[in-house]
Amino acid sequence: MRFTRSGYHFGFVALFTIVGAVVRDLNLLAILAGLLIGTLIIQWRFSRGTLYGLTVARQLPIEIFAGDLFPVRYRIHNLRQWLPAWYLQLDDRIVCESNRRETANGHAGLAYIGGQDEQLATFQCRIGQRGRYQLGPLKISTEFPFGLTRGSRLIDRREEFIVYPRLGRLRKGWRAWMLSDQPGLVVSRRRAGINEGDFYGLRGWQNGDSRRWIHWRTTARIGELAVRQFEQQQRQQIGLLVDLYQDTPSEESLERLIGFAATLMNEVLRNPETQVAFAISDGLVISNRNSRGLEFRRRVMNSLAMAARRPQPMLHDKLRELVGVSDTNWPLIIASTRPLNHPSLAAEDAAESVAGRLDLRWFNLADTSSEQIFMETPYED
Repeated sequence: MRFTRSGYHFGFVALFTIVGAVVRDLNLLAILAGLLIGTLIIQWRFSRGTLYGLTVARQLPIEIFAGDLFPVRYRIHNLRQWLPAWYLQLDDRIVCESNRRETANGHAGLAYIGGQDEQLATFQCRIGQRGRYQLGPLKISTEFPFGLTRGSRLIDRREEFIVYPRLGRLRKGWRAWMLSDQPGLVVSRRRAGINEGDFYGLRGWQNGDSRRWIHWRTTARIGELAVRQFEQQQRQQIGLLVDLYQDTPSEESLERLIGFAATLMNEVLRNPETQVAFAISDGLVISNRNSRGLEFRRRVMNSLAMAARRPQPMLHDKLRELVGVSDTNWPLIIASTRPLNHPSLAAEDAAESVAGRLDLRWFNLADTSSEQIFMETPYED
C-alpha cells in the first residue's frame, strides 16, 4: 500500500492536527486528529479486504496476428458475499521473449462488482512483431473509498502466447494468376477418382471406361453395356516450402517472405477441402492429410512466427520430405528471398533428381515482381 498525492496532503493535515492538539492541548483538535487517523484506517482496511477477496482469470484469443488489435480479457470473481468492490485497476506486463528489454504494460479497469458476482474487464492490445511473448505478473489495485492510498496485490501468474506473422493481402485475381503459366505460385486441380466421387446414375459404355464400373445387372436387362457414373469433384492441392536462406541479413525481406507464407496458408485453408503440405527450412514438415483442422493451422503459424534466418539451409532434403507428405503430382511452391539462379543453389545438385519429376514454382519475395500478387499491409500506430 502506498499513499496517493491526495493521501500525502491528507497525511500532512493529520500530522499538523496531531501536533497542534498535543502542543495546544486542545480537545477539539484531538477529536479532529482521531477522525483523520480513523479515515486512514478505514481506507487501509477497505482496500486490503477488497483485493484479497477477488480471483482473476486471464483470457487470450486463440489466434493473434502481428499488427492486429486483439482483446485481453480478465474474468474477475468477487468471493465475498456482502462486500462489493469498486474502482479496480488491472495492470499486466507484456514481455518479448526474444528481447527482454522490450516490455509494455496493459491497463484495464472495472467500476463495480457486487458480492458473489463475476465481471469482465478488457483492454485492447496491438503487437507489431511476430514471436513469443509473455504476460505477467498481474497487479490489481484500488484507491477506494477515499483515494488516499493505493492498495495493490501482485498475482504472479504468467502466460506465454505466440504472435503470428503480420498478414498481407493477395491482389485481386490471384487465384487466376495461380492457374496461369507465369513463374510463381500455381495451384492445380485434378479430378477425383471413383472412390472420391458420389454415385448418381448409369450411362452407356464409352471408350476408356473401366470394366470395374460396369453395372452387370442393368447390362443383362437391357442387352447393352451400362456403367456407373460418378459425380466428378475438384479438390485443390498445394505444397509450400519456405526457404529461410539469406547470405546478407535483411529483416525487411525476411518479414516479407514470412508474411507471404502466412497469408497464403491463411487463404488456402479457408476451404476445408484443400489438401495442403507445408515445410520450412528450419524444421517443420507437415500435411493436413495427417494433421487436420485447427491443429495443422496452429503448427504452421507457430513455425512461421518463430522462423529465423538461416545462413545455408539445404533445400533438397526438405523438398524430399515435403514430397513424402504430399504427392509427386502436387504443385509445389518454393517461397524464397533468393533468385533461382543464385550461386548458393548450384551446390544442391542432389535435388535435381527430385525436382525434375515435380511441378515446382519458385517465388522470389525479394524481387519487385512479387508485388504483382502480394502486398504487405501498412503499419498502424
